[in-house]
This record gives sequence, structure tokens and C-alpha cells, in this order.
Amino acid sequence: MNIKLDEDTLRLMNVFSTATGITPRDCLLVDDKIVFVVSQGQAGIAIGKSGVKIKVLQAMLKKEIMVIEYSDDPVKFVENFVRPNRLISGYMTVDPGSEKEVHASIDGRVSGMKVKLLKTLMQRYFNIMNINIK
Repeated sequence: MNIKLDEDTLRLMNVFSTATGITPRDCLLVDDKIVFVVSQGQAGIAIGKSGVKIKVLQAMLKKEIMVIEYSDDPVKFVENFVRPNRLISGYMTVDPGSEKEVHASIDGRVSGMKVKLLKTLMQRYFNIMNINIK
């Protein structure tokens, strides 16, 4: 994973760290959303009880905030991403001579914007170009 962070991204990560006490692994600014990726086990701490830390951060930055726990396993990463929806089943395929693909069956709907964001993150972390969601 070779991710380059610009000055604005680093500033947002610093604000997130100050507000939540958690240092994010990554940050993406997409339209009116800011996505912070944190290490495993840190999402709950970053969000705070009843989402209080994120509500304060959203008011400060005037943007919708998403917090996602990172995982080295692409399927687990998808599961973390679609929360609070439940991943019913998920698997990754690698056919000889083709790209890796992740297939996920999710209980509930996932918006088009969220699917686009998931594809961006999967490409960024795992070099996976194709995600099939049912």
C-alpha cells in the first residue's frame, strides 16, 4: 500500500486525531463526505458513546464523517465498510490471467455513492478493481 497524502488530508487527519484521540491510517475527502480509516478495534473509540465525537467533528468540519476499520482481509474490510448493514456472505476470487474480484451479499441496501467509495478504497488498499454486491 503506497498512499500519498496531501497537506489538506494531513490537516484533516490531525483534526480527527485531536477530536477523537485516535490516529487514522488514512483519510479520503469525497464530495461532502470525509472517510477516515482507522486500525482494527478503534472505530468505536473514535466514534464515541452515542456518536458524540463524530457529531462534534461533523459540526467542526461541516461535512458528513464516516469511520471505517481497516482489515488486511478484503472481505472483512467490506464487512466493516457496510456496517451497520450485515454482510451475509463474501468471498474473493482470483482467476488466472485476470484481476482479483470481491463478491459480497449484503443484508440491506447500499447507496450508489457508498459503492463508489468502497470501490475506491478496495483499489487503494488491495488493488481490487471489481466488486460485485448483491
